[in-house]
Amino acid sequence: MIDIHCHFLPGIDDGPKSMNQAIEMGDYANGEGVSAIIVTPHAFHSHFDTADLDVYSAVTMLQQELRKRDIALELYAGQEIRIFGELLDALEKGKALPLAESRYVLIEFPSDFIPAYTESLFFNLQIEGYIPIIAHPERNRQFAMNPKRLFNFVSSGVLSQITTSSLTGLFGKNVQSLAYAFLRNNLSHFVASDAHNLENRSFHWIDAKKLIISELGVEKWERYTMNAEAILKDEYINLEPPTLPVKNWMGKWKL
Repeated sequence: MIDIHCHFLPGIDDGPKSMNQAIEMGDYANGEGVSAIIVTPHAFHSHFDTADLDVYSAVTMLQQELRKRDIALELYAGQEIRIFGELLDALEKGKALPLAESRYVLIEFPSDFIPAYTESLFFNLQIEGYIPIIAHPERNRQFAMNPKRLFNFVSSGVLSQITTSSLTGLFGKNVQSLAYAFLRNNLSHFVASDAHNLENRSFHWIDAKKLIISELGVEKWERYTMNAEAILKDEYINLEPPTLPVKNWMGKWKL
């Protein structure tokens, strides 16, 4: 499995605090079947000062430590970029990083709103050849209240990524049911851990895989693994047409 979203660099943001903790995370992820991780520290986020971080050097250093311990995990550089108006310019100047030097860009929204300039920003990114991936839309209040916002983005070529711990219920039943609704309706195209540590923000790959196969079928699971591989190869992804989630008379998302 390839994990396209993970906070793995020691002492950088809200990920592991030390190299030893990062090594423990890597060993654990490998034990859950993860063979590669795109390391995605926060970028352009007001809570984390990572502007001067050399992501490539930090990833290389961590890779070397993993290899010393025979942990079979390949690392690639990326960022989880908090959305801002000059994101395209930052990408063009190398101040913001796509995932694994591909055309795919992992973008995080604030948890409670979607900036008014998002549509134009995404359009301009796509014009320049980038493909935005919205990180964990199931945890955004606006998408929860109005899934048509996500439907419109996906219909225009934007992708999105669900978090394993959302699928296992770590963020509550509402987030969990919305995560499955987005996957079921082809509004989300990747599953990733967004792991930060092994205590309360771990990988949850084994449980998520079982749940996805049980809820959505093995074909869906295989599709998500293939989509992650496409990022490393910088290939386009074949998408199923999105549909709009609807609720039943009890207020639950229809299966």
